Amino acid sequence: MKNIATLVDDIYSQLQREGGWDEAVHGVGFGKAMEAASNRRFLPSEAQPKGTLRMSNLGRPCSRQLYYDVNENHEGTEELEGNTLFKFFFGDMIEEATLSLAKAAGHTVEGEQEEVNIQGIKGHYDAIIDGMLIDVKSCSTFAFKKFKNNGVRADDPFGYIAQLSSYLYCLQDDDRVTYKNKAGFLAVDKQNGSICLDVYDLTEELKWKEVFVENRINMVADDEPPSRQYAPEEDGKSGNMKLCTACSYCKWKDKCWPDLRTFLYAGRPRFLTKVVKEPNVPEAT
Repeated sequence: MKNIATLVDDIYSQLQREGGWDEAVHGVGFGKAMEAASNRRFLPSEAQPKGTLRMSNLGRPCSRQLYYDVNENHEGTEELEGNTLFKFFFGDMIEEATLSLAKAAGHTVEGEQEEVNIQGIKGHYDAIIDGMLIDVKSCSTFAFKKFKNNGVRADDPFGYIAQLSSYLYCLQDDDRVTYKNKAGFLAVDKQNGSICLDVYDLTEELKWKEVFVENRINMVADDEPPSRQYAPEEDGKSGNMKLCTACSYCKWKDKCWPDLRTFLYAGRPRFLTKVVKEPNVPEAT
């Protein structure tokens, strides 16, 4: 029986073989995997309700962003462009292909996209591989370094640890899960094809999971949003202040900063919360 410790090497070996790939990769199996990826990404909007707490957003570092996601009307907010949607879909396909390769390499892959629930908050985990809960992540070469160096806990802007530990909490009584306190990210560098298994001890997160979830539920139920969690940054020596990177990508930045002004530097937006010296570039309207 294959062991999780050899998963990455076994996937590489499977790719180097000539033939011998069963339907987990070819034909019906791989086709179903791609269909699953497209269904998750492009279901009609009513099947993907906005304004709900989910395990995928529970750990979002900015509580204010999560509050707006749940409570505000999403009409008129920034919509994802086609190239961004394709980028996400491409990532979904990589993740499905990786699980198919794990199966073809002889590893036990179970529970794909099964639903779990904590206090009414739902989520769907990727898979249990060889008894360990695994979340597959496709990423850039830059982001891959964080997984390779076991650095997600120290730098987790998307709340991956909270998401992973929430899934594991729900699976404590599942006999398929033999690693009760550990889970991992199977990260794939979509630029050069490198793969790594990044495992975390989630004992502390599991211990406080019910309290954490209850606090999140209470936070989004408040009449007022929590305070801003990120402060503006200096924009060089101009005296101007700009949004930090995390806020720049947030769809609620105009709500958080009603007087926000956007200037285009070589076509790329820079969001200024305070303008002391007018930039000598076009302002977006």
